[in-house]
Amino acid sequence: MAADAEFDLAVSPGHLLHRAQQFAADRFSEATGGVEITQRQFAVLCAVHANEGLTQTQLVQATGIDRSTLAELVSRMASKGLLLREKAAGDARANAVRFTDDGRSLYGTVIAGAKAADEAILSALPKNKRASFAEALARIARASELGAEAAKLEAKKAKAALKAMAKDAKAADKKKKKKKKK
Repeated sequence: MAADAEFDLAVSPGHLLHRAQQFAADRFSEATGGVEITQRQFAVLCAVHANEGLTQTQLVQATGIDRSTLAELVSRMASKGLLLREKAAGDARANAVRFTDDGRSLYGTVIAGAKAADEAILSALPKNKRASFAEALARIARASELGAEAAKLEAKKAKAALKAMAKDAKAADKKKKKKKKK
């Protein structure tokens, strides 16, 4: 028999992340002015822009999009004339991905909208919370890449480093105070 436990969606990180993603997708769609491109397709364009010729495996690593979804995205984007797939040098099994002229043009068209969408998302937060919000999202993204245990270890190392820096700063302050007394 299942326990009659309450679950409050209003404080559920998973639910709130989903709602935030919906908000982000809406802002992206509005800010890109009706250009038919999804956030995931834009992520692929960004990764290709940063380094043309990446293999699909490298695009998975660069974007965080799972292998099968990325393969489907690249295939559809190639069908639309946005990307080219060609055999990667040195590995006949891998496809290197490059822009077509239309893909490069689309990237140039939507980049300003993507930046505006990010600003719209951040504008929902007080200015003094924006950097920590972005840092928290980056930690969650790293946790998904590294696995939960590795992320915890990374967080512990970061915390230890911060403690050491604080200790050093405190020691330096003490030293300055001693010098001023002399």
